[in-house]
Amino acid sequence: MTSMGRFLIVNADDFGRSEEVNAGIGEAFRHGILTSASIVATGPAFSSAVALAKQLDGLGIGIHLVIDEHPPALPASEIPSLVTRDGRFRSRGQQLLKMAASPRMRDDAFREWDAQISIVLAAGLRLEHIDGHGHCHAHPRVASVVTALAERHGISHVRLPVEAIAWRPERPSAFRFAEKLALNSFALCSRHLWGEKLKYPNYFYGFSEGGHLTASAVRRVAGGVRPGVSELMVHVGTSNVEPLGLETGYDWQGDLGAVTTFSRAGFEDEFGIKLITHTGRRP
Repeated sequence: MTSMGRFLIVNADDFGRSEEVNAGIGEAFRHGILTSASIVATGPAFSSAVALAKQLDGLGIGIHLVIDEHPPALPASEIPSLVTRDGRFRSRGQQLLKMAASPRMRDDAFREWDAQISIVLAAGLRLEHIDGHGHCHAHPRVASVVTALAERHGISHVRLPVEAIAWRPERPSAFRFAEKLALNSFALCSRHLWGEKLKYPNYFYGFSEGGHLTASAVRRVAGGVRPGVSELMVHVGTSNVEPLGLETGYDWQGDLGAVTTFSRAGFEDEFGIKLITHTGRRP
């Protein structure tokens, strides 16, 4: 990606997770600094996410690959290493541990993720980038899978979730910091395996603040953005009620408030940063 100027992608994860998340993405794009969103092909509110995406002219769309929480796209018989006997994905921790030990998971992940991407494309959306729920796409065991899928579907950009170790969030968490160390090591390994085949932002923000973004944190990110392309990951919604019966502890409404504190034009004027999608488009 270009190193001239300062550019920022503001991407909302979990598009299609719920009607409230969808509504938050619509509001954040229309009235805030959101430029991109990652869609869940098997999310409960996928159909309405597709309809909304087609109304939000200029919004970048990525695929949010999943191997936990949401239902799989394929029957259990086609992806046996990814699911339990009842056809559901295992927990995230179990999936990541198994991924490291089971070579078969690469083949099953390719089939499942190919199906997820195909669902989105069949719905008439164009995909600009790949990322993953819980950053599953950045696990070194599936780096080659991501490269193959990107080539198969003509997707040239991917999220590289490596947040600077020196970045200190407003609400420090030793556990979250340990998670960041592990994720960074995985993602840096995947970056090496991706080589020159995939493009990704130079810098990444939003892991430490995951689900707890504030307007002041957005200002800190803006103040720290260096020449090149950066990505800020956010999780927006109009309600904090969890639709999947899971307790993430995320403040979806707080993230929404943080990114709608600024208009796109106001943000660009104040910080001298251009807001773009993963492919460099202006929304």
